Amino acid sequence: MAVEVLSMEENPATNRAHGPSSHAVSIPRRVLLVSGLILLLVGGVVFYAVRAVHTLGESTQTLLRVGLPIQERLLRMEDTQRQAEFFLSIASVLPHAGYEKAFRTMVNQEQAEVITLQQRTAHYPELRAALTALQQNLAAYASAASVDPALREQRKASLQASFQAVKTAITALLTHQGQQAARARDQAIDLLYGLIFATACLGIFIPWRVAAALTRPLKAFRQALEEIGAGRLTTVAAEGPAELRELARGIENMQARLQEEERLRHEFLSQVSHELKTPLASARSGSELLLSERLGPLLPRQREVLEIIARQVQELYAAIQEMLDMHALQARALDFSPQEVAVPAALAGLCQRLLPLTQKKGQDLQCRSAEDLSVFADPQRLRQILSNLVSNAHKYSPAGGKIRVTAEAREQGVEFRVEDDGPGIPPALLERVFDRFFQVPVGSGLPRGTGLGLAITRELVTAQGGWIKLGNRPEGGLCAEIWLPSPAAKGTP
Repeated sequence: MAVEVLSMEENPATNRAHGPSSHAVSIPRRVLLVSGLILLLVGGVVFYAVRAVHTLGESTQTLLRVGLPIQERLLRMEDTQRQAEFFLSIASVLPHAGYEKAFRTMVNQEQAEVITLQQRTAHYPELRAALTALQQNLAAYASAASVDPALREQRKASLQASFQAVKTAITALLTHQGQQAARARDQAIDLLYGLIFATACLGIFIPWRVAAALTRPLKAFRQALEEIGAGRLTTVAAEGPAELRELARGIENMQARLQEEERLRHEFLSQVSHELKTPLASARSGSELLLSERLGPLLPRQREVLEIIARQVQELYAAIQEMLDMHALQARALDFSPQEVAVPAALAGLCQRLLPLTQKKGQDLQCRSAEDLSVFADPQRLRQILSNLVSNAHKYSPAGGKIRVTAEAREQGVEFRVEDDGPGIPPALLERVFDRFFQVPVGSGLPRGTGLGLAITRELVTAQGGWIKLGNRPEGGLCAEIWLPSPAAKGTP
């Protein structure tokens, strides 16, 4: 993590998290708002559907209680009218036989029927007007027996025209009510289908929208936590509901505290390392001076003890340097100067530098590479990477074993392979060996390091755009593979 951090008042990311959160809508409020909108939508659709059903019911009631009964009674009245006309025709032949009285009685019955029908048609002006005209013509037709035949025929024609007008009004009423009922039925069906469709769409849209609104920030939070767990700085976007913004603010606060703790720890380790390296440098210089015998000859036992001291001082010095390198990598403070590096020359220098180390155990160090290979990397860091891997192979390979370093072109870059004849690593621990301070359990006779070598190696490789992986060889031993880009892949001339 970075050495310098801003306080919470000076941290822009924190301010962004604090700023809009006061205006953010919480998840319960959003759910309540969406539920209210859905309720309004469903309520509106149901309201219009109920109105359509109510209109359908009214039209049906009109047909059943008004239209059809009036049509039935009108048919009976026409039968009564024909009988009355028959009695009227007989009364003109037999004036004193009582047929004229029967005629008036039937016409009066028709008038009573019309009056009854008028009471049912108070809400239908056209039909009521037609019935009123029919009632008036029936009253005039009741006295047709005592008038001359020409006037009688005129009143009869007027009465028939009134009957026809009432039929037309009833037909118009039935047609209108039927059309209105059909429209109301279609409208109700359409609204119900629309309600079902809207419900289905909301059933799909709302979970998707909620999942999208929550999943995207949660993925960002998970990625941020993974970055923080890996020791890298990150920025958490403060967006979404109020609860998620509170979580983002909490992550920012946690990151600020971790940064401060990392800064203090780095300062402490730097100071301790500096205090340790100064006397170690003196001890190393003194032991090397004694081993050179410039101060006098050494006895074999004295030389053996001094070599042990020099070796232990060198290992301690290397461990301190590894810790400093790791913290520099985490703080992004390690300098890189990438350039084109000739691979054969790099491997030749590696063998020349580490050959004395491997010869002490009788190990055979072999370095092979094509003549025209080159990588785009920092020369010093490339030496550090290969030296770490060869040193590990030297530590865990048996005496007389082979250590092979090869390089070949692969996918716009160069793949380095470091193979040894050691015990290998259990498959379940192959990924964990890159964790800081993790050490593979080994026998008591094998050396142990700080657990930082492979972690530093991976950081160095990744920082230069490459990758590294470890695997056990089928015939035994460990194989470390490293890929680094070529100058052409980086666009260098």
